[in-house]
Amino acid sequence: MSRIIAGRFDATLDADAALEALRREGFNREDIDSFYVAPPGQHAMTPVGGDARKASAGAQQAGRGAVIGAIVGGLIGGVIGMLFGMWWHEYAAVLILFGAGVGAYVGSFIGTARQVHQPRPSEASIETPSEPRGGRMIAVNVDRAGSEASAVKVLREYGARDLGRAEGVWRNGWKDFDPRSPLAAV
Repeated sequence: MSRIIAGRFDATLDADAALEALRREGFNREDIDSFYVAPPGQHAMTPVGGDARKASAGAQQAGRGAVIGAIVGGLIGGVIGMLFGMWWHEYAAVLILFGAGVGAYVGSFIGTARQVHQPRPSEASIETPSEPRGGRMIAVNVDRAGSEASAVKVLREYGARDLGRAEGVWRNGWKDFDPRSPLAAV
């Protein structure tokens, strides 16, 4: 296993500048890997797509929020439909059902949105990931003595986010990179 320092970049120009700076610091092309990491949920790691078989750590309460939102929204919509039904008596039943249906539909969205949050890294695991945003990743093999500090310095200087350390298989690049696995803090 090789020791690896990696960081994500939002801007391609910053990533390109970091690559040049790494080469000036003495890193060979074989020691540097640059690739794009897709946004969370778009890695097709399961047979039906997505990244995990279970809900992400930040969405575990979404179902509960949808049910509560649908109930509350349905009740509110039904009351609004009943109020409109007082003016149009012949359509009262239809207005009540329509109001309850629309209210439940909207309420389920609102209830879900209120329960979903960006998970904290402490909540993350492979089964329930807390993935950082996508972007261009630069990984550097730092097996050579004294090269880790230099790689960290350059990546920080050029604005790498989610800068971290990992161990992995390095053969002409980082072969066993898993976008769901968080990097260890540097």
